[in-house]
Amino acid sequence: MRVALACLAACCLAAVAAQPARADGDPASDYLLVQKVFLSYELASYPQQEHALTKLVAQVNKQGFTIRVAVIDSAYDLGSVTVLWRKPQTYARFLGAELSFVYKQRLLVVMPNGFGFNWPKHSPKAGYAVLAKLHVKHGGAGLLASATAAVQALAKAG
Repeated sequence: MRVALACLAACCLAAVAAQPARADGDPASDYLLVQKVFLSYELASYPQQEHALTKLVAQVNKQGFTIRVAVIDSAYDLGSVTVLWRKPQTYARFLGAELSFVYKQRLLVVMPNGFGFNWPKHSPKAGYAVLAKLHVKHGGAGLLASATAAVQALAKAG
């Protein structure tokens, strides 16, 4: 009986002392902490368009236009926040908040139905004015091409 009580006490102590996990099941928020581009797993079959986007993002960042990009092709890419599927502006705000402890610059979200833009402590109006002139093309290659065009347009305007 004493052994059981000692084990129970040890488990309770471990539970109280453990730090809460910060994982939220949102793949892009984890990935963009260390990378500049998050791509849907389903876009791997478009290596040329993927390379063009990642090369452009690296180039504009090197030139001083700091931006990170999330290209979301399906609800699956949102992990546990699938409620934000097809809501690029809302997801951009959510993702910006998720990254804000580490990253406080521009963030572009591209979904099949539109763009989302976030820049903490800045109004997104100028970004959305630039993005309003663009349309997201259909299909995986179109999604990547649209993301590339959006980064170019934002960098040119910025």
